[in-house]
Amino acid sequence: MDVMLLLTPLLVLALAGLRIVGQQTLAIVETFGKFSRVLTPGLNWIFPGIQRVAKVMDLRVEELSAQVEVKTRDNMFVSLPVAIMVRVLPQRAADAYYQLAAPQEQVKTWVLNTLRSSTASMSLMNLYEDRDELAQQVQTNLAERMGVYGYEIVSVLIDQPTVSEEVQHAFNSVIASERKREAAVQEAEAKRALILGEARAEAEAQQLRADGLAKARAVLALSLTEAIAQARGSGIDEQDIMLLLLETNRLDTIKYASEKGKLVLMDLRSQPQPPVQIGVN
Repeated sequence: MDVMLLLTPLLVLALAGLRIVGQQTLAIVETFGKFSRVLTPGLNWIFPGIQRVAKVMDLRVEELSAQVEVKTRDNMFVSLPVAIMVRVLPQRAADAYYQLAAPQEQVKTWVLNTLRSSTASMSLMNLYEDRDELAQQVQTNLAERMGVYGYEIVSVLIDQPTVSEEVQHAFNSVIASERKREAAVQEAEAKRALILGEARAEAEAQQLRADGLAKARAVLALSLTEAIAQARGSGIDEQDIMLLLLETNRLDTIKYASEKGKLVLMDLRSQPQPPVQIGVN
């Protein structure tokens, strides 16, 4: 009986000191008001009456929503919807509890102040186009500071900036103007490339025609030289040879004119004979 009377208070004391810590949570334990230790998930025990669980810290990612008014480099006032994903660092749970009096509000204040500082050097167009880069910059700048206080910024999500209707209209006009300017530049470049291509092709064609004409003249000169040499060898007079060549050239010209059509050939070799019209359709 005496043993039972002795064990009963001890059993009650043991049961009173049992603490169950849930998954993804940590418990801050104080001894006479001073930080003692951190309880991890599972079954734990504290000294009842001497120690107490001061706070259960949630380790899950928490979303903090805020709306921040910023001023851009081009003096535009913009409203940015911001979502901050933050969580307690397990190894710094005590710091997260003891160092910040109002952690949610303080985290938001730091993030929003950093945003205002970063957007001051950005134009309104940059703000629309580089929101992801801006969020990454804020997250990087605050990583070390928030780690000291036991928190980690998992991500910063910046939604579509909101401006007044007048500013939105002006912004759309600027974008439209830039797009038109880009299109005009591209069109001018295309025309320039086309003109250069045509000029290059024409130059090449002229060169080819000149080469062909030079070769034709060389062949003609060679054939005439050979013909004259053969005629001389046959005892034909040189003047008769020249008349024969001129007549041959005249007949070839008439033949060419008749094949092309719609050409008028005037034979002025003997006057006053009427002009001969060849190949008129």
